[in-house]
Amino acid sequence: MAKRRATVPDTHEMDDLKLDNAETTYTNSNINDSSAGVAVKREKLSVEHDDRVLTRLGKVPVLKRNFAFMSMLGFTCTVMNTWEGELQLFLQSFQNGGSAGSIYGYIIVWIGTLCVFATMGELASMAPTSGGQYHWVYMLSPRSCRKFLSYFIGWLNVIGWQAAVAGLGYLSAALVQGVAVMGNPSYQPKSWQTTLLLWASIAFAVFFNTIIISALPKVEGVILILHVLGFFAVLVPLVYLSPHRGAEQVFTEFMNIGGWQTQGLSFFIGIIASVFNFLGADGAVHMSEEIQNAAVIVPRAMVFSVLLNGALGFGILVAILFCLGDVEMALASPTGFPFMAIFEQGVGSVPGAQTMASILVILMLCGTVSVVASASRMTWSFARDRGLPGWVHIGKVGLPSPPQVVILT
Repeated sequence: MAKRRATVPDTHEMDDLKLDNAETTYTNSNINDSSAGVAVKREKLSVEHDDRVLTRLGKVPVLKRNFAFMSMLGFTCTVMNTWEGELQLFLQSFQNGGSAGSIYGYIIVWIGTLCVFATMGELASMAPTSGGQYHWVYMLSPRSCRKFLSYFIGWLNVIGWQAAVAGLGYLSAALVQGVAVMGNPSYQPKSWQTTLLLWASIAFAVFFNTIIISALPKVEGVILILHVLGFFAVLVPLVYLSPHRGAEQVFTEFMNIGGWQTQGLSFFIGIIASVFNFLGADGAVHMSEEIQNAAVIVPRAMVFSVLLNGALGFGILVAILFCLGDVEMALASPTGFPFMAIFEQGVGSVPGAQTMASILVILMLCGTVSVVASASRMTWSFARDRGLPGWVHIGKVGLPSPPQVVILT
């Protein structure tokens, strides 16, 4: 039987999708949740509705919908890794903006990111597909250029997510070496060691996304708990044991260590670190075809992850600035990460500081698992729409995930 070529609806069909979604939501809300049988029926109705919406968007449902709100919230939070990233990229914003620049720049980025993902959430509620942005561009662009723009955005997304996998793997590797330097100052990290550790972290993520992929939703729920508990495990000893700087220094002191022409330019250079730490909430979009009630869960997961991660990131940023200690020593840390020197100065114990830093290593590895999942789904979706060379092979699916794309990623 010949396959019908996938198409994407125009914008005038979006209202029908929203009305259909509202009707199903109303129907489901009138079902009594008291029995397990009714709960199963609700889940079945939700999956059927999701598949119907996906079919109307021109896509054939082939992936199993295992993710719910909490597992997807954990997924997006670990992709973003905001408070963990804030510690790792602390040097960038501190040298270019100082304490005050770091704080106010973070707030600006947080508000801006929330606005961006609120808008993306609206689009995801209308068209929840793994392709995400390039599908939306196709639907909203003029007919004369929609194919070109959609293709261009698709490639940007694929390249960006593939780069994110490499970037997170590298950060994980560098963190491991930094912890090793803390325990053994004579150790000199080698580039080939970093490369091997990078590949090891990615292999760890591939294992989760292929061999035990069916357990990934439950694992993401556990990771969410670790993400929050790890924050307090680092924050409490740091704040309690470290000497504190004055509030005036923290909230009013601007710096331009980078040597830029003006303080304003330095501030905007430093703000890039905060932008990086808020990347990744759209990872939920690329998992849309594996989420139950995706039109509702995806927007909520994105917005709630920005709110939660933003609050945690702001808390750790203010804490690290108050507990900065010897700035010159922190900036000259042989680990390559000033926050490790701040940990050591604050708690007064190398093993204690190593333990705190090891929490970040674990969470970054968990983040790599989520990034590989999202990157592979984005790549698979673009191949399904014949946007990649070799799409015939890349776009195939081996339930419950596309393993060939995970390995390719």
